[in-house]
Amino acid sequence: MNSPVSARAKIYRLVLDALMIAVYVVLGTYLSIKIPGVIQISLASLPVLLCAFLFRPSDAIAVAVIGNFLEQVLDPSPYGFATLLIWLIPGALQALVASLGARTERQADSKRKATALILVTIVCAELTLTLITTGAIYLDGYLLHYPVKALHIIMPSRLLNCLVRTIIMCILLPLIIPPLRRVLARWQPLNRSFKA
Repeated sequence: MNSPVSARAKIYRLVLDALMIAVYVVLGTYLSIKIPGVIQISLASLPVLLCAFLFRPSDAIAVAVIGNFLEQVLDPSPYGFATLLIWLIPGALQALVASLGARTERQADSKRKATALILVTIVCAELTLTLITTGAIYLDGYLLHYPVKALHIIMPSRLLNCLVRTIIMCILLPLIIPPLRRVLARWQPLNRSFKA
């Protein structure tokens, strides 16, 4: 039988995951600039990265997959939902990479080393998202028979988009993560259940 603390911890975690999913949807759907099929300038990866650093890998992956699914439903592709599953993979892989880096960062023995690991993790996670999303565009185009031959022309702008997102995340996350960890530590019995 579940103890009251573990039941409360599960509810608390679900509420925080739902909040992060809502932030993802708002950032990805309503506060982003989209050039259909090519580039999306968005900070939707912020809640995914936060979940990776604050909670379990399963939380970060759930936020990425459910958030991306809801974003696709709210703002569907002109080609419909035929390849929806392909578009859930990049966010899930970004969350996985970020979670692995976050696990290493938690074991750092100094604040400077922890900050450096946060920055390296962000760079790896954002680069993973950009590269896997580019692969998804190719696969989507192949399956739905639309032209993707010109993708190499826009690749520099996709990499520039990745660079800008990475810089913004590298500025924001080291500032946000420590205070959020302190707030979460106030609920120590709940917080123990979050760490992988």
